[in-house]
Amino acid sequence: MSRSVEEHVHEVAEAIRRAARRRAQDPPLLRPVTEELTGRLATPAVARLDVPGFDNSQMDGFAVHAADLARADIAPVTLPTVAHVVAGDARPPRLDPGSVAPIMTGAPIPLGADAVVPVERTGAGEFGPVDGGTLVEFREPVEPGTFVRTVGADVTSGAEVLEAGAPLHPAAIGALVVAGVESVEVAPPLRLAVVGTGAELVSGAVPDSNSRALAAHARELGLPVTTHLVPDDPDLLRDVLAQLAAGHDLIVTTGGVSAGTREVVRQTLEGTPGAWFDHVAVQPGGPQGLASVRLGDREVPVVCLPGNPVSVLVSFELFLRAPLARAAGRVAQRPSGSALLAEPLVSPAGRLQARRGTLTADGSVSLVGAAGSHLAVSYARADVLVLVPEHVTALEAGDTVEWWRIA
Repeated sequence: MSRSVEEHVHEVAEAIRRAARRRAQDPPLLRPVTEELTGRLATPAVARLDVPGFDNSQMDGFAVHAADLARADIAPVTLPTVAHVVAGDARPPRLDPGSVAPIMTGAPIPLGADAVVPVERTGAGEFGPVDGGTLVEFREPVEPGTFVRTVGADVTSGAEVLEAGAPLHPAAIGALVVAGVESVEVAPPLRLAVVGTGAELVSGAVPDSNSRALAAHARELGLPVTTHLVPDDPDLLRDVLAQLAAGHDLIVTTGGVSAGTREVVRQTLEGTPGAWFDHVAVQPGGPQGLASVRLGDREVPVVCLPGNPVSVLVSFELFLRAPLARAAGRVAQRPSGSALLAEPLVSPAGRLQARRGTLTADGSVSLVGAAGSHLAVSYARADVLVLVPEHVTALEAGDTVEWWRIA
């Protein structure tokens, strides 16, 4: 029975979620906090340092005793400066009442000072000599604590920086570093196997671009992946899938799912429990399959994609990328929007058509290449998918289309 795009999105996502839940039961991995760290935390990360580690200035200005400026709105208050305080300084000397310290953003607040006045709110609007000795006029009072970043305001030592399950994106890496966390326990990542099928790939008569493109997508998400080639031999494919299931959590096949006489994936898996092979209402990428390989009490999903290169890439974007990204702790949804179409197009009734396009300087979207599922070079030149709904069969230049960024 054929499926809508939404139905197949749901079924594939559920299969990957089950695989991710099972993989999460494996022991966590201890990893150093480096810029290469990816995935999700298996256990909470606990701060080893206060953040900030000391009271510091939020602004370029003057560290002051707020009490000295209590009546500055009635009559201007003029106070002498001491030496400048800059970021990276050791703890500066105590600031005596009746004096102010020129201070830069991030610099430590001198003992005794309890507020910072931005330089632009003073009479002269400048700091004066580095060693101090100039006079600064203040014309308004200031509340204690103004523009002071207090020690531990972000997180205190011993407190949780990130909870279990938190994605390890760049901001998370920065937070762990600033909190003094040197290593974390990471949930073991989904392990992918990509299997290209067809004698033409094994012989080299046709380059195996599909496996390499899918592997590149997986690595972009921080997921470990292996690639394999199998000829049109159901027995051999069955053995390979069983071997891969032992060390992988998800298998993605390309080719062999349509209605021809040598559809090796379909012939191998169609009769297995829970397997589905049919058409999804999309162009390109209509023939699809979803099955599993059972190994003891483990069930490893097998997502079966068609063999044409554009069909593979579109299928990845529509059905695989979002759930894999969620499992990997990456942003799941591609940027999307709408734009005016630069030229007319036609689309098959009853199918979501995914055309390739580029966003132009004037904000419109221009099509790249024809609708064929074999035009891999045209796909690589595009930066968006142009999505034409199932009920639309033709659009004119100037009509509004939805786009989904792919590059």
